[in-house]
Amino acid sequence: MSHAPARTRRTLAAAAASVTVLGLLAGCGSDSADAGEGGKPVLRVGVQKDGIRSVLTEAGLLEDLPYEIEWSEFTAGPPIIEAAAADQIDVAWVGSAPPIFGAAADAAFKVVATVEERDQKQDSILVPEGSDVTSVADLKGKTIAVAKGTSGHGHLLLALEDAGMTLDDVEPQYLAPADGLAAFQSGEVDAWAIWEPFVTQAVQEDGAVNITADQGAATDPYLQFEIASSASLEEEDTRESIEHFVGLLEEGFAWAVDNPEKWGEGWAEESGLPSSTTIAVATSKAADVVPVSEEHIASEQQLADAFFEAGEIPVEIDFADLVEPGLID
Repeated sequence: MSHAPARTRRTLAAAAASVTVLGLLAGCGSDSADAGEGGKPVLRVGVQKDGIRSVLTEAGLLEDLPYEIEWSEFTAGPPIIEAAAADQIDVAWVGSAPPIFGAAADAAFKVVATVEERDQKQDSILVPEGSDVTSVADLKGKTIAVAKGTSGHGHLLLALEDAGMTLDDVEPQYLAPADGLAAFQSGEVDAWAIWEPFVTQAVQEDGAVNITADQGAATDPYLQFEIASSASLEEEDTRESIEHFVGLLEEGFAWAVDNPEKWGEGWAEESGLPSSTTIAVATSKAADVVPVSEEHIASEQQLADAFFEAGEIPVEIDFADLVEPGLID
């Protein structure tokens, strides 16, 4: 196995672990109806290292808004769902699994739009360069880092099932992305189930090998969702702001299809990730922000059922009950 230089490893870990001051403040909450500077209402938006701020900025869509945006950065989707349910943020983007785990915990949020990636690929299972693991079947008995309740968790579950195995056949280590990265780099785990842009970063800088690169939507729950706090949706003014913001995302990602390099450069500046990583991901990650369709609901229901049958969530859920229509055409 080859290793990145220590300075590079520290840079990667810092990039994966970074949480902005606003993200830390998100736990304190705020009233989205409160006016910000200039008397405008405030829209509280949760983000990850997902390039949301940069795509909207680079597309010129954050100028002269009818509200001010208070950004809060989180490490993964599950804490975003918790923050929305606690009325600490109004709206945010998460992967396929966090809404399922949130619903199983009876969290107060709704799914308002789908982010549909055109390549139908978001998550991967990585092994170190030189590993004797070359397929999912080889993971039997191996230790795998994964963030619980995330799309990476869903991908691991479905990929194992596709190979005739279950989570009982491996040793999951439920770690946040920063901790998963550190464990992967140090050799403390045999594999890492993770999403973009961390997949591309690890392949580029650590020489990681993607053993599920050729697996598509059957094992990769690639759908992502814009979610909103139930309390925020019940406030007329905030609901209008959320609807406007979802429209901005629709415009921003339509712009990004034709301008991936500009998006990638802005994403690198925003996140601290290398531009080589963000430009590569932006180039491959053409996406459409669309209403939640019956097909999306069916796909998520299959994932929810798989999580329940595997004992990963305590109750069955009906994904259709989570959907709040009407915020995007």
